[in-house]
Amino acid sequence: MMEQVERFCVEQGLLQSGLRIVAACSGGADSLAMLEILWRLREKYCLRILAAHFEHGIRGEESRADARFVRDYCLRRGIPFEAGESDVPRAAERMGLSLETAARKLRYDFLEKVRRCRGYDVLAVAHHADDQAETVLMRILRGTGTRGLSAMRPRSGCDGRIIRPLLGVTKRQIRDWCRREHLTPREDSTNWQLDGTRNRIRLQVLPALRRMFNPELAQALCQLSDVAACEQEYLDQQAGQCWQQAHRIRSADRGVELNCSMLAAQHPAIQRILLRRFWRETTGSGQDLGFVQTELLRGICLRGTTGSRQELPNGYAAERSYGWLFCRRAFHATPAEKPVAVPLAIPGDTCFGPLCCHAVWRKALPLETEADSFYLSPDSLSEPLVLRFRQPGDTIRLPAGRKKLKKLLIDDRIPQERRDSLPLLASGREILWVIGHRRSICCPVEQALKENRPVLYLTVKRREEHEHD
Repeated sequence: MMEQVERFCVEQGLLQSGLRIVAACSGGADSLAMLEILWRLREKYCLRILAAHFEHGIRGEESRADARFVRDYCLRRGIPFEAGESDVPRAAERMGLSLETAARKLRYDFLEKVRRCRGYDVLAVAHHADDQAETVLMRILRGTGTRGLSAMRPRSGCDGRIIRPLLGVTKRQIRDWCRREHLTPREDSTNWQLDGTRNRIRLQVLPALRRMFNPELAQALCQLSDVAACEQEYLDQQAGQCWQQAHRIRSADRGVELNCSMLAAQHPAIQRILLRRFWRETTGSGQDLGFVQTELLRGICLRGTTGSRQELPNGYAAERSYGWLFCRRAFHATPAEKPVAVPLAIPGDTCFGPLCCHAVWRKALPLETEADSFYLSPDSLSEPLVLRFRQPGDTIRLPAGRKKLKKLLIDDRIPQERRDSLPLLASGREILWVIGHRRSICCPVEQALKENRPVLYLTVKRREEHEHD
């Protein structure tokens, strides 16, 4: 098996001469075999190996014994060793994550910190072919596309910093090799519990499918993953060429905009890749949009008009404006942040709930208006400008005529639970700006600018961004 692992690593370009590797080791058969193989290959490839173990605080004395086992093994073999620990159950509760997700996050955070602080190049993890089969099947059951079917790759992560040397061998091969080499790995008792999706797939679903349909099911699923990854790579290359032509950067705030017409001319597969890249570039999120949200954005690009809008995860909203799609933070207040009406400071800054509004007088409009900005000439207003939330009887004047604010929010598909927390700029019952959504036409600036009179220019930011500035 060692020769098979070495051959796989060479074919996948995982073992360059002089590479410095942090090898994650739990003490189980997979990670112990990986650590031992890398250690044996170190002289041939001039590798520097550092073992790292993370204790999750989930299994009490059992997991503490795992940590001692890995430490003692490394001492006997002369392998440099780093250890870390955390109370994962408490962290999961604090972060609102499942135990499994929190454990994975904290483990990778620790391993990456070790890699970075010690000046190593890559992090090696011990996923094998059966892990790959489980991942592919789990994603099929939950619903996925080509990228999801690609599952784990031999090299992944930011700049390819995560490598998987064992991805070409099975769990049985690893256990047999450990026995032949007289390795005595630890056993994690939670691997045999049926309270997690992956464990149920490993212990119940995959064995049943092997018996009933295909004894080589793991190999078939891994082959599916490789084919999907190859095809996804081609699609990404095509989409990358389209991206260069289909997007632009706003000079005003460095925001990303996507040309709806150019997107509409592409195959749907390319459209989806472009929209997910648009999401990542705009928000900095490492998590892709789901299929439903991506399709809603496609609908705006293909069939929407100026003002078409879609709420997105993490407090963002996408909007179409004159053939371009842009995305920005939606401004919503939590109940604890909801103040009474606040008079607008002119000129000056006014903080209201989660946002701050900056007001200045100007005698000219910029060539490009920022997304979260508004010009108005308040000459015709009889009541002062205030920031507030909606009230019964509110109306707004749009190009198509006056409309009740309640009906506008319904027609724009603003979720009911958010309608009472949208910040508004108002003058009496007249809504001038549903911030982050719609602008009224009741205070046009053209006449004032012709007469060289200043107009009011408003910009909004989230409060934390304003305080940082």
